[in-house]
Amino acid sequence: MKKNTIKKLNDVLDIADDIIDIDVPEKKEITPSVTVGTTDLTSDYDFSRDQYHNLIDKGNDALEELLTIAKEGESPRAFEVVTQLINSLSATTKELLILQKTKKEVEDSKAPVKNENNLFVGSTKELQELLEMKKKK
Repeated sequence: MKKNTIKKLNDVLDIADDIIDIDVPEKKEITPSVTVGTTDLTSDYDFSRDQYHNLIDKGNDALEELLTIAKEGESPRAFEVVTQLINSLSATTKELLILQKTKKEVEDSKAPVKNENNLFVGSTKELQELLEMKKKK
């Protein structure tokens, strides 16, 4: 706590300053620094991409097994489960594409921005002379 706050509390509560030590060191909070580099982005992207590919591969294997079971049993519930798995695989494939798009957007945002908007500082006469010189070229 701050010294002023402790002093005010001591005054309000009618406590002598020597009972509660005013010279209590303040705690300093240390915030960890977080740096996001291209290695983090690349490794996270690679990990996520591998996970999506594994999910899709395992889902396709499960889909083949479920289709076999559904055809043999001719149960409407089995076909419903197959449909749900197809929807899940479709969503996972879309997520993979969104991941690729997001990575591309992040990489493009790191590219230097070209500024093609030039500003002329000078008089109108100087601007007209400059434009006439460009026309002659």
